[in-house]
Amino acid sequence: MRGHALLSASSSHRWIHCPPSIRLGERYENRGSEYAAEGTEAHLLCEYRLKQMLGIPMEDPVPGLQYYSPEMEANAEGYAQYVAEVYEKAKESCEDPIVLIEQQVSYERWVRDGFGTADALVVADGTLHVIDYKNGKGVLVECEDNSQMRCYGLGSLELFDGIYDIQNISMTVYQPNRDNISTCMLVKEDLLEWADTVLAPAATLAFEGKGDYACGDWCQFCPVKHICRARADYAMELAKYDFADPDVLEDEDIEDILARADELTSWASDVKDYALRQALSGKEWKGWKLVEGRSNRKYTDEEAVAETVQKAGFDPYEKKLLGITAMTQTLGRKRFNELLGGLVMKPTGKPVLVPESDKRPAMNTAKDDFKEEQ
Repeated sequence: MRGHALLSASSSHRWIHCPPSIRLGERYENRGSEYAAEGTEAHLLCEYRLKQMLGIPMEDPVPGLQYYSPEMEANAEGYAQYVAEVYEKAKESCEDPIVLIEQQVSYERWVRDGFGTADALVVADGTLHVIDYKNGKGVLVECEDNSQMRCYGLGSLELFDGIYDIQNISMTVYQPNRDNISTCMLVKEDLLEWADTVLAPAATLAFEGKGDYACGDWCQFCPVKHICRARADYAMELAKYDFADPDVLEDEDIEDILARADELTSWASDVKDYALRQALSGKEWKGWKLVEGRSNRKYTDEEAVAETVQKAGFDPYEKKLLGITAMTQTLGRKRFNELLGGLVMKPTGKPVLVPESDKRPAMNTAKDDFKEEQ
């Protein structure tokens, strides 16, 4: 098993758009997080449940999982069931499909030392299925134009294109914590053309540390995002508006600000986090000091509190209905839908401005309603 790839599939969205960021990031330590650790454990449980469903021996990892929970269990079981269903469907059109789990694939034909690990592959004549589990609850991961999934698809083709008659590559992101199963399909020739014209040129620049710095949503997981000069310059371009009254800004100004506002907020937060970490390590910032933040009172021993209050004749616990996610985990998805499907509704969301590329349909406004009445 090889180590971590410099031009990994998971970071490809960044190095395709901002090639020199990869070499720049080598100078800085990759700081882990609890979210990453939990995601690693979730992947391990997914692997175990899928192998268990397919009758493949593997030691039960649950006793050693620090972040194990009913939610993680339900997610892993749902993932395993989904992959198994794709496999059963493949049997309908192919005599000998195979399932590969945590399969290392190489896309070195286009990217120097390029390799990664696909969570699940279902290989069959006609369509090759690439399935990737995402544990994140924050960023919604779409499959459309997803370079990580495309890299996995390319690596899978390198392994099986001469063995199976593959015409299409189906790529699926399975993200249960966002109720998101995103699937897209690419014709093999289109994927290979993308690899030749987009992936390979960007990889060459990235490996050599060349190309132009560029800012975008790919900055989110960059190790130098907090001190990147290009990102700072991009964010500070908003200063040209000099905090002008919105009423006197031109439409073009508002549109420019909207395009940058979220990134400006994110950049400012990253800079503050970096400054705090440095201060905790002994760095002194002129005009700033470390102080103890506000905190809330909490019990030192909850069991002792409950026992004391009960002895005094009071009930120390509050009762409330389980939320939809917790109730689904308690009943199971199928039973939940049978019992409570008719008692669940999704209220209209609060209006929010998003780029036109967002897949959600546009809302009707008062102007639209007036046009309809006319």
